Amino acid sequence: MPPKSNRDWELSVFTPSIGATKTFLVKSDMSIGEVTMKVASTLGPQDWSDYALWWPERLMWLNRPRLTLSAEGIQSDHKLHFTKMNKILRVQLPDRTIVNMPINMAVKCFQAVEQVCKTVGIRRFEELSFMRCNNRLVEGNQALAHFSSRKNVHINALLEPLMVRDTHSLEQTSTLINAEGEYVVGGASIGSIVRSTDVPDGILLDRWSPNSLDKAYLHGLWFDSSRSLFSQGVEENDFIQLRFKYYTFLDLDPVLDSVRISQLYEQARWSILTEDVDCTEEEAYTFAALQFQVQLVANLPPPAAEEEKPAVDDSDLDQALTNLQFSLGTQPQGAAAAASEPTQKIEGELKFQRLGKLTLKSAKSYRFMFQDCTLLQYKKGGATPANRLNIRGAEVMPDVDVEKEKYALRVSLMDGDDEIDVKFNFESAYEYCKWLAAFRMASRGKSAGTTGHGEEFKACQMFLEMQRGGKHPKESSSLVGHFVPHRILKKKSINKIAIQVLNVHGTLDKHPVLESKLDYIKAWEGLQDFGLSYFIIKFAGWKSKDELLGVAYNRLVRLDPQTHSHLQTWRYSTMRTWDINWEIREMSVDHEDGAFSFTCSSADLKILHEFIGGYIFMSMRKKDVHEPVNTESFYRLTGGWEG
Repeated sequence: MPPKSNRDWELSVFTPSIGATKTFLVKSDMSIGEVTMKVASTLGPQDWSDYALWWPERLMWLNRPRLTLSAEGIQSDHKLHFTKMNKILRVQLPDRTIVNMPINMAVKCFQAVEQVCKTVGIRRFEELSFMRCNNRLVEGNQALAHFSSRKNVHINALLEPLMVRDTHSLEQTSTLINAEGEYVVGGASIGSIVRSTDVPDGILLDRWSPNSLDKAYLHGLWFDSSRSLFSQGVEENDFIQLRFKYYTFLDLDPVLDSVRISQLYEQARWSILTEDVDCTEEEAYTFAALQFQVQLVANLPPPAAEEEKPAVDDSDLDQALTNLQFSLGTQPQGAAAAASEPTQKIEGELKFQRLGKLTLKSAKSYRFMFQDCTLLQYKKGGATPANRLNIRGAEVMPDVDVEKEKYALRVSLMDGDDEIDVKFNFESAYEYCKWLAAFRMASRGKSAGTTGHGEEFKACQMFLEMQRGGKHPKESSSLVGHFVPHRILKKKSINKIAIQVLNVHGTLDKHPVLESKLDYIKAWEGLQDFGLSYFIIKFAGWKSKDELLGVAYNRLVRLDPQTHSHLQTWRYSTMRTWDINWEIREMSVDHEDGAFSFTCSSADLKILHEFIGGYIFMSMRKKDVHEPVNTESFYRLTGGWEG
């Protein structure tokens, strides 16, 4: 029986920060605010403004100060905790950077996501949510298990929520890390980070090939947006993941959304590499080429403003040195190498060989020079060309063995009415990249060696590093394994993959960093299974077997668990009603094609319910950047019995 309101009774309160339990005399008609003040005043003069009462038995915060103890149902046999509301968590952003930052554990998860997104600078926070760690990667792996349970990570306090101002620097990378190991936005630290070298590959790379059950398991890891993280078992220093949850991205603006676009690009990229979203081999090469374009332009120096262009000075000496080294067939060094974008004619002595079924002749040395899209061939000492080869439309195929340091090109082209195959051999990797860039430009109808050759040359160099297969660990981001799904690595050699990706890259429109990331995102949105979140369900009244249900922004899809082919589709626009019986955890849908009910075995039905309600909420948004998010409407559509 609860104590009478006019009599004092004892209430036990445990304070984790000091590890002590104290008993207080209270009355049932005392408000939560009065009890909080009494506890804080008894504990001492410390700043207790970030502390609140927590009821562990009910998994709820007592943060409505005007309610009385009796109204909340608190009795003398209950034990409360007096604990901090803002706790340090390890939050993995969509780009796989792990930031140690304080998060308010007393507010609903939806509000906590808003807090993190405002801090990092991600607009349209309602598209994201928190997920639990994927424990299937940790099971059976001692290194991952050790990292997952580690608590003594260095913490730097969050200074204050900051809006992103330094958008130019964020165009280069979405994660900025200073020398002290802190995540920086707008020039200020927002929290310490765990560098990628400190984190086992399994957590950052997630390199696994999920089947239907695995994908359904992943989508059961979302937190409930209507409850606080603390009430869902999250403790201080725990590891959680921030991800884009709803695949309907409103008003992606390169001016306003540099961080949002970069984070979304990284999530899209990892979904392709980990095969969370299925794509064909040809599509995988396209994504690899788009990713390579992003890395290529991100490593280029930013263009100088018109008024900042240097006058005639030492740069002319660098260019003259570059020209001399090109003519000598050596590689530029120092500053000239960093800015080497040759604009002179590409010429030099190469070993040349015509290929044919019965050709036994060895390669001979000739002097070659590009003139627009035509390759001029000179005999030794000759002043006039002995032959002219039109490279426009030719097929250029690298023939490289980096382990043996053999660099060659095979070119199929038209010589009059005949199709011929020729081969060029090069003495060094530098010469190979220089000529490969020229051949690729000429084959596309662009004048070889002029503007654009520098970018093409850099692309060829980076792809050559990919073909090296990891000889240089510091440049591991350029390896093939970071560009294509694992299933392709098992089928094709690194050399063949690199050549294929290089060929696709040559057909792309070249854009700056953010626009290139948007190109990747648009291609990702064009995949058949884009935006599908998977759940294992059982239909009521159907054959007693598991079915695979996909939830998208505009429809529910019943899929074949093996082939992922679409068996049946129910669009939200033609859905009359949908509701949930929370007692038996069953969802009922009344559609114009018929009514059906089902239960969910791969996740709490609340998660599936939140997906459907969330997508309906997303469809109601407007593009007005000044219009605040209607959180009450979101909770009504997604909260279920708590909405």
